[in-house]
Amino acid sequence: MLSPPRWGLALAAICAGAGLATPAFAHSVCGDRIFPATLAIDDPGVNDELALPTLSWVPNNGDGAQEFDASFAWTKTITPRLGISVSAGPTWQHPGGYGWAPLDTEIKYQPLCIPEAEFMFAVGFDVTWAGTGTGTQAGAGSQNTYSPVLNAGLGFGSLPESMKYLRPFAITSQFDVAAPGRDWTNGEPNTTTFDWGFTLQYSLPYFNAHVAEIDNAFLKRLIPIVEVTFSTPIHNAAPQITTGTVQPGVIYEAGSWQVALEAIIPINGASGHGVGVIGELHFFLDDIFPNTLGRPIFPHGLGIAPGI
Repeated sequence: MLSPPRWGLALAAICAGAGLATPAFAHSVCGDRIFPATLAIDDPGVNDELALPTLSWVPNNGDGAQEFDASFAWTKTITPRLGISVSAGPTWQHPGGYGWAPLDTEIKYQPLCIPEAEFMFAVGFDVTWAGTGTGTQAGAGSQNTYSPVLNAGLGFGSLPESMKYLRPFAITSQFDVAAPGRDWTNGEPNTTTFDWGFTLQYSLPYFNAHVAEIDNAFLKRLIPIVEVTFSTPIHNAAPQITTGTVQPGVIYEAGSWQVALEAIIPINGASGHGVGVIGELHFFLDDIFPNTLGRPIFPHGLGIAPGI
């Protein structure tokens, strides 16, 4: 297992060595806006993507243990606006031990994009499957967890010329309710939570294309970003303490992949102590394999609804 400083340096090295990559536009696109894949919440689009690996480390989590997580997430388009994702991965805790996180799947539909407003949103339904976790992540109950999800993104590109330096800004958000399949297991409560988060990002690729030219091949691919997430128990929990993180960092966008690195700052003691780190290498399969793995299973849709 790589120590956090070493894999952090490895991600930075990948960034530095990719200055010759050619930009592509198969990420979550609405009008002139490209919304990058983010780490704490999902982006508002539906694409063929592979996040491998996503690595995170925190010195003290909410239970007082040092934690290292490694995971992957694969998203496959069924039709141009409908996709399904699968994610899982192992967790190491000290003290505590090792476990494999339960399998998580989500079906996601992106019904709307308003190009002039650089606004888009997607709705999804996520299921965490009982019995698929192992070790410390096996869980106490045998029920699935169900989560309706809303993702949205808005670019600031429609601002007037006098505010052109604000146009590269964009925000994205996510809202979901994570509800267990039953309220109680062996006399123990299963908690329902309301989870939400947002990102604030400043796209230097957007700045370079629409505001002023950046004469640096590395800088014009960067997207400084801050992600914020919260989780509040709303049923079967006492006390109802909100936990969350603030994650400032940067994303480097290449042609068919991106790499991201962020700090993890807990908002209170229940969320953990000390500053952690998370990094991810993300591949856009619709760029890499546009005619095979990156192509929707039904590229012309099924005629059920727009994009489906």
